[in-house]
Amino acid sequence: MQSVQITLPVVTALYAGLNGLLAVLLAIRVSLHRAKKRIDLGDGNDGALLQTIRVHANNAEYVALGLVLLLVVEMLGAPLVAVHALGAGLFVARALHAQGLYSTTGPSFGRIVGQTVTWLMLVLVCLYALYLFWIGGRP
Repeated sequence: MQSVQITLPVVTALYAGLNGLLAVLLAIRVSLHRAKKRIDLGDGNDGALLQTIRVHANNAEYVALGLVLLLVVEMLGAPLVAVHALGAGLFVARALHAQGLYSTTGPSFGRIVGQTVTWLMLVLVCLYALYLFWIGGRP
């Protein structure tokens, strides 16, 4: 196996920061709803609170994996334009999904497009990580 020169993940830092701010915003919405309804734990059988909790949790479930994979491909030398495309795709997709799930528990443009783009980003970044592993980094 070749020696790989690891680069600093500057682009991933941008998308980690943006997704982190989105996560904080979603967490604040959960806390405000809890305070308004005086529900300290669980959802208190409040459908709107459950929906708000799921928006936050769903975001956390996908963003963590997406950022780890983005970090890997950037550190292995992926072109910055590719890292930006994947990172922007993840952020926009998660924002769309959150907006869509807040608006309805059923299908919506935001939910469908957000989830589809999230899955597409994850598949692409997984395949790219495997490719970079196969070639020993630096395309």
